[in-house]
Amino acid sequence: MKKLFIAALLFVGIVSFAQDVNQKPAHHQKENLTPEQRNEKHLQKLTSELSLDKKQQEQVKQLLAERSAKAAKFKASRKDSNTKPTDAEKEAFKKQMETEKAATDAKMKAILNADQYTKWTALKKDHKGRHDHKSSQERNQEHLQKLTTDLNLNADQQKQVAALLSERSAKMETFQKNRKDSNAKLTDAEKAAMKKQMVEDQKATDAKMKSILNADQYKKWTAIQKEHKDKMKDHRKDKM
Repeated sequence: MKKLFIAALLFVGIVSFAQDVNQKPAHHQKENLTPEQRNEKHLQKLTSELSLDKKQQEQVKQLLAERSAKAAKFKASRKDSNTKPTDAEKEAFKKQMETEKAATDAKMKAILNADQYTKWTALKKDHKGRHDHKSSQERNQEHLQKLTTDLNLNADQQKQVAALLSERSAKMETFQKNRKDSNAKLTDAEKAAMKKQMVEDQKATDAKMKSILNADQYKKWTAIQKEHKDKMKDHRKDKM
């Protein structure tokens, strides 16, 4: 249990760091769009990929608007409440989310023809799993390339960041292995300790990056971190 808990602590910090470095221009652009603008872009994409006719476009547009309205309602309710959901409430929410997804799928199936629906489900599957088959080395290389472009890293900085990414990947693999070997559930005290360790791990990563980057690069890196974290919060709420 102790080994599992330590691995869990490492994993939380790893995930945070991976999110911070895995930036894409499209994500930044999405961050500045309103829900209506995001829906319009989504509709345009589906229209192009599925060859939607005018009637289908109107139906899909309505479905996207309904989802946005639910997301906004949830966001407002969470904003008005500081209470932490119980395990039972989390489980109920998970089931509700699955029900909502099934309902959306049924509505899309009713809107699309057979060929369009087959392609739509394939697109969803591809979007969900497109990164699953990449090795940790491939993901690290993508992260490094993105940081090199965004921060204009020199050759020496690239080597140092690559080493940091490799170190994080090794810790993640250790966590994943331990998770497979045990089904033990963390206690509230262990979760609190994990959260505390996550903060410390983030600070450690920040210190390492600060020592690698120059002042301008570090300032831009912290700005990218903040923007990405804000986007992730909004994205999670939109999906809910």
